[in-house]
Amino acid sequence: MEKDIIKEYNKLKEKYSLPDINEISSFFEIYKIDQENFLLIQIRQKIVEKLIRISEILENFLHPDTTMSNIYECRAFNDFERDEMFELYKKLKVIEKQSTLISLDSDEQKEAEFIKQTLNSWNEIKEKMIYFITKLENFWKSKSPEKTKEGYFG
Repeated sequence: MEKDIIKEYNKLKEKYSLPDINEISSFFEIYKIDQENFLLIQIRQKIVEKLIRISEILENFLHPDTTMSNIYECRAFNDFERDEMFELYKKLKVIEKQSTLISLDSDEQKEAEFIKQTLNSWNEIKEKMIYFITKLENFWKSKSPEKTKEGYFG
């Protein structure tokens, strides 16, 4: 990451009590930002890009399309886990909508507050996703369930 970007972020960090850039840089790919102009907007966008990708993964678990992998993967989770996924999915969608609202009426303070609030939720989101993805990985590694005769899907 360029020194100018780090320098600009550190100014904003002091002004808005933001977390250290290293806390957010690797997962949210902040290191890909190459201009210090509108830095908080760019950081918000990077965070939301990643969270949208996570919500798409959850959406495939909750409402699988007709691909072989999605149909198979939906068997990995019980009703309680799907309910947990849906609650996490809702949380991610709320964050996404908050970002959209901020983009329509942006100012530095709103951008900084969004970043702080989202990062406060991040550990819970990350922990739940690690659980779901690990369960899915183990499901793929396990012996396939007994074959059942499936009806016509068309």
